[in-house]
Amino acid sequence: MAKSDNIPRWPFGFALGFQLGFVGSYLFQAQLKSLAVRLLARSLDNPAKAHGIGVDLGPGIPGWLRVTLTGFMSKTLPGIVGHPIEAVAFSRFGGFNLDRRFSDFQNPHSPSYQCWYGAYVVFDNEHRQRFGFEPDGSVSVQDALDALEADQRLVFENAGIRLAFDDGRRVRPTGEFERALVEEDGVAWWKLTGEAETWSTYHRGQLPDESWKFGWCYGSVPVRADHGVDDLHPLTYRGEFWVRYREAWRATCCKFFIYPHYVDREGQGVDKGSAWLVKAGQAALAGIRFGSTNT
Repeated sequence: MAKSDNIPRWPFGFALGFQLGFVGSYLFQAQLKSLAVRLLARSLDNPAKAHGIGVDLGPGIPGWLRVTLTGFMSKTLPGIVGHPIEAVAFSRFGGFNLDRRFSDFQNPHSPSYQCWYGAYVVFDNEHRQRFGFEPDGSVSVQDALDALEADQRLVFENAGIRLAFDDGRRVRPTGEFERALVEEDGVAWWKLTGEAETWSTYHRGQLPDESWKFGWCYGSVPVRADHGVDDLHPLTYRGEFWVRYREAWRATCCKFFIYPHYVDREGQGVDKGSAWLVKAGQAALAGIRFGSTNT
């Protein structure tokens, strides 16, 4: 009679599982770090959460990250408008490939390079009511630019980017913005479309003043990479902002979708506003929902 095999097999399974887990964590470390930063930001207090307002960015754009990044605009918007103000941003950007340590947001070869969609909520206070609107009730282009500026300052500060125009702004409009009153699902919105110039956050390696949060969120481009563009090159955003005021919340709600065009190192114009991306971005905008968490 053959002897029974009493050799325990769990050590072999454990060893194999450990190796697979190590390989998986190595391959997905950029994605996991980004997820950790976004989950951490989402867990912290923000004005929308304090006021019982939830923002759902919907199914989003195919291939983009699904866990929303929260931006604490109460830190940057007051310095732009000149008084305290509660504001928060929610945004999404391009995802990670398995073999890459940085997201498509930082990849000039990706259709999603430097592209965003998301939402802002800005609350009334004694200094200002109905942010985003002129006294006559029409939409304010300047307020929309201020919100974009505040969001860009958050990104630049985490990246350690010190670039600015002569007036200290990081975002500057080019040409006039078009304004239109539109209706979506029976709700009236003001829609703004136009362009503004700024700088790309693309850079290789780590900048001297860069926070760990930037690298964890967007990944790190290898120092020897060559994507045909210079680090922190100029770009111009095209996009649309949809704005409405919620009287019951005493808050302005805005949703946006922006994408860039720029000139590469060879002097060739690059436009990321492909027909596919614009269609997907507009569908993502239509999927954004603002709602009360207290009901």
